[in-house]
Amino acid sequence: MSENTIKDIPSTLWKTFLISMMLPLLLFSGVVILHQLDIRIVPPGNIRVWGILLFVLSVALGAALPVFFRTSFHSRYIKQSGVSILEYLAHQRNLIAICSISVIPASIAYLFIVSPLYMYGSILAALYGIYSTLPFKEKIVNELKIYKLGQS
Repeated sequence: MSENTIKDIPSTLWKTFLISMMLPLLLFSGVVILHQLDIRIVPPGNIRVWGILLFVLSVALGAALPVFFRTSFHSRYIKQSGVSILEYLAHQRNLIAICSISVIPASIAYLFIVSPLYMYGSILAALYGIYSTLPFKEKIVNELKIYKLGQS
C-alpha cells in the first residue's frame, strides 16, 4: 500500500465510525424522547430477566467481544509476523460494527426501565464500546507502529 493510503486511514475509519453509529444513536435519542414524553413501554414477561439479558448483551457486545477480537487479531499478527493494511482496516471496521450494535440493548434497557443496576450497566458497557473504537489519530498511529505498517 502506498504512504498516501496509510495517511488516509484515520479519515476512513472516522467515516466508518460515524456511519455505523448513526442508527444506534438515533435509536437511543428516540428512546430518550419517549422518556421525556412520559411514554412507558412494559416488556412482556419478567422485567428482571429482561434487565439481566440486556445487560449481558451490552457487556458482551461493548466489552467482551471487542477485547476477544483485538486479542485474536494481535495473536494472529504475532504468528504470521505481519499484517496488511487491508486486514487492519477490516479488523477496525469489525470492531466499530460490533460496538455500535452494543448501543441497541442499552437503548432497549432504557426503554423498558429495567432495574437501575442493569440499565446503567448496559449504558456504561455501550459507552465503553463506543469510546474504545473511536478512531483517534494518535491511537491509530501507535497501532500502525505496533503492527509495523507504513515503515520501509
